[in-house]
Amino acid sequence: MNADPKSFKPRNIAVFGRELALAWADGHESYLPFDDLRRACPCAMCRGTHEPAAAPDPLRIVKAPVAGQVAIAKLVPVGSYAVQIVWSDGHDTGIYAFESLREACPCPDCRRRNGGAS
Repeated sequence: MNADPKSFKPRNIAVFGRELALAWADGHESYLPFDDLRRACPCAMCRGTHEPAAAPDPLRIVKAPVAGQVAIAKLVPVGSYAVQIVWSDGHDTGIYAFESLREACPCPDCRRRNGGAS
């Protein structure tokens, strides 16, 4: 996406129903469904691209995400570039860059601009 870097800065982030709602600095709004976000978790464990740096805690329970049931339990800011999502299934290692969240916007205008189907 070729956009002004300011467009990747949300003015507001909120949970709205079963979606993560982002109001962007350029006035655009994105509504990202929980299931899509959880499925697209960018962490190394979910992407399978790297070995974990340390063995997972054997006492920590993380349930497999169930479509329609996973929810956001907590949002944690990460610097000025991302948000960490703590999921109701116990998963909390995904850091979602604002740029990636903007590019994931499912609205027809963004999909067209990003080369996806309308």
